[in-house]
Amino acid sequence: MFAEIRKDYLNSSRPCPLALVICNIGASENQTAMNRPEGFRFHHVLWVTKGEGVFEVNGQKKLLGPGEGFFCRKDVPHAYERLGEQFSTRWLTFLGGEGALDYYHIPEKFFFSVTPALIASTDALDKLCQSSGSILSRSAAGYSWLIDWLDSVFAPSVSPAAIIRQYLEIHFAEPLTLDQIGDQVRMDRYTLCRYYRQDQGITVMEQLKRIRIAKAKQFLRYASCSIEEVGVLCGYMSPSYFGKIFREETGQTPREYREKHIL
Repeated sequence: MFAEIRKDYLNSSRPCPLALVICNIGASENQTAMNRPEGFRFHHVLWVTKGEGVFEVNGQKKLLGPGEGFFCRKDVPHAYERLGEQFSTRWLTFLGGEGALDYYHIPEKFFFSVTPALIASTDALDKLCQSSGSILSRSAAGYSWLIDWLDSVFAPSVSPAAIIRQYLEIHFAEPLTLDQIGDQVRMDRYTLCRYYRQDQGITVMEQLKRIRIAKAKQFLRYASCSIEEVGVLCGYMSPSYFGKIFREETGQTPREYREKHIL
């Protein structure tokens, strides 16, 4: 097992002074149960090598077997425990790397499948960390390991359009601007508008409107809040403007829609 001995670089309460600091790399043949309701002070990568375990990360539970793992950012609540007699794991913790994590729009946590490339690169990083006396060389190697891994997991499958759609689905209730949305994919507003229309056939703001109206329909059918509150929940601060947009999209007022679809 490798553990960073430069304790002055392991202060998680302040910005990491290097691109990335590898805190620990290790493996456990008999992994004990962990319960961290306040999260861990380092970013955490762990996967199962033998047996099975029940993992809970920020409220989401999942059963993982050999070749399956999870990642969570520092301070994200998580817990795991064995399921059966044998439970072996491999893990790596680090500080920093926010530039890479944000570039790939990495959420607070995600589950992943282990590849031979990840195992080989982790073996090489572990060997380098145990043999190198320079924290700078460990930092450079660790940052390269992180980029290669994230690129293999996220780059092939996540398009800018998918990132934009996910952002709109999460933040539809907020007063979004094109500049804010463009920041998520490192595009200025003009490039964003041109790209999204060419790729999706509609404008970004039209997509946002469709999402808001779809959410409004759900609230009107299943929630007990007032029509004005539904408008606010869907990003429309003006009740009259909400009513206007809703009628243009559905041919009905919000009240008419609710009365027709009420359970």
